[in-house]
Amino acid sequence: MGGNGTLKNILKIVERALDDEIASIQHFRDNLDERISECVELILNSKGKVVVTGVGKSGDIAQKISHTMSSTGTAAIFLHPTDAAHGDSGVVGKGDVVLAIGKSGESEELNYILPTLKNLGAKVVGITANPKSKLAELSDILILTPILREACPLELAPTSSTTIALMLGDAIAMALMELKNFQADDFALYHPAGRLGKRLSLHISDVMRKDDKNAFVTEHAGLDEILKEITRKGLGATGVVDSEGILLGLITDFDIRKALTNKKLTEGVTAKEMMNVSPSYFSPEEKAYDVLTKMENRERPISVAPVVTKDKKFVGMVSLHDLLQKGL
Repeated sequence: MGGNGTLKNILKIVERALDDEIASIQHFRDNLDERISECVELILNSKGKVVVTGVGKSGDIAQKISHTMSSTGTAAIFLHPTDAAHGDSGVVGKGDVVLAIGKSGESEELNYILPTLKNLGAKVVGITANPKSKLAELSDILILTPILREACPLELAPTSSTTIALMLGDAIAMALMELKNFQADDFALYHPAGRLGKRLSLHISDVMRKDDKNAFVTEHAGLDEILKEITRKGLGATGVVDSEGILLGLITDFDIRKALTNKKLTEGVTAKEMMNVSPSYFSPEEKAYDVLTKMENRERPISVAPVVTKDKKFVGMVSLHDLLQKGL
């Protein structure tokens, strides 16, 4: 391995590349093309979807932009120009907006399909650094992305140009997101499997033990019945209800151990005598992640709690173990 001198040289190269990209980004930021607003308004008012396209590295950027838009409330797809030229242009229709990305604006594959997409009724927004390019000529709205210099020392590999295209796509997606009033609950709806989606979308009613998996006894239940219910349901606790299903209290295995230690477990003891009459409980409508936080952050954390409706009906039991298993 090289010594410290070699390492310093590597870091200087890395710093120079970063500085080159940062300088180009700042230049682009300071000279924003006002037609970006026209692009956002066009997409906002369109009745179709956004079709993002590009070749090579620009194609990679186009794919990422389409995914970002799709996940933040703007219907979008990626369309490869070669596939479009061989039949896939059929996914484009009247009212769609095409974001065509190309630094030079002279990609033959990209420019070849744009007249067809326009004939299908789509509007083309060109994103390029070259105002005199064929792409610029074919665009209904042209957004210029001037590049001071690529980070590549040969000025060949797309670096600053692709970064700027990516940032522009993200910024357009964020503008659309804000103008559409896209909220956290909407985001969760689009991301049901991710941790953030679960935190935003899962309610206690989705994860609680209910019906025949719920644990409950009447206030007149004896010790034998209480122990059987706690063991059978595997929750380490049981709710105590009246004849109408109203929660009266909670008995945990800790309560039983405590009563045993204090020599209060007589043969005739009932659930009413053993229960905690004021247990912590939650509503079915509460977010599962909020409940997990409340259960863990108490001065004395709890591992199980009843779930009760507004009219005090005992409808389920929430377990800390179940919440953690959901990946919250």
